[in-house]
Amino acid sequence: MSGPGQSGVPSYDSLSAYNVNRDGWEAIKQSLYDSQAYAAAGAVSLSFFQLPVGQGTGFGGAAKTYSDTNILSPGQMPANQEFLIQSVEVSFFPTTPTVAAQMPAAFGAQAIAQIVNDAYIFYRAGNLNLIIGSKSYLQEGPLLRFPPKAYFEVHAALADISSTAANLQSRIAFATARGRPYNTQPANLRLVSNQNFNCQLSWPEGLQAITTPARIFVILDGILYRRSQ
Repeated sequence: MSGPGQSGVPSYDSLSAYNVNRDGWEAIKQSLYDSQAYAAAGAVSLSFFQLPVGQGTGFGGAAKTYSDTNILSPGQMPANQEFLIQSVEVSFFPTTPTVAAQMPAAFGAQAIAQIVNDAYIFYRAGNLNLIIGSKSYLQEGPLLRFPPKAYFEVHAALADISSTAANLQSRIAFATARGRPYNTQPANLRLVSNQNFNCQLSWPEGLQAITTPARIFVILDGILYRRSQ
């Protein structure tokens, strides 16, 4: 007996389609991601996917880990791996490293929602340039055009009653880019093994200063193709 069994459960004879040990190539849903620090003073340009795991500076201050990037070869796909880019995202994480006075929720005189302004300042300007080989295959701005699919969301209702209300405030505030994902379909982009590529964020209009340091992730979402085991 072949084909799906009862309740959509694959039959034993059809399990070969799901083998992890087989000849040829396999495809898995995966993204390529990389991150960089964004200084409070702003930046002229930042390059992504050039420093793999074990190099550069990650969130914790040491070399990059898988929390910072999943790039294994600097600026290229490693041997026996290819990637199909289906969408591009830019995630902005303000107050990174932590600045307590500017976290999404705060209490006291520091409760000023600069975190919202920082997100607006970052996303309102700049441009993204995805270069494969020696050619630019995607150049678009402002960065608001690349909203993240996953984001931090806040819903809150607050009230303060105090004789010193000017000094005792509760604040919950957060902002990010929203909108349709920036899909490359139907003109998806293929990164073959050992093909060099680079993604640059640039601000030729001038530095976009924000209140506190931040961190940026550039995410190429799509399908990873790799040699089977």
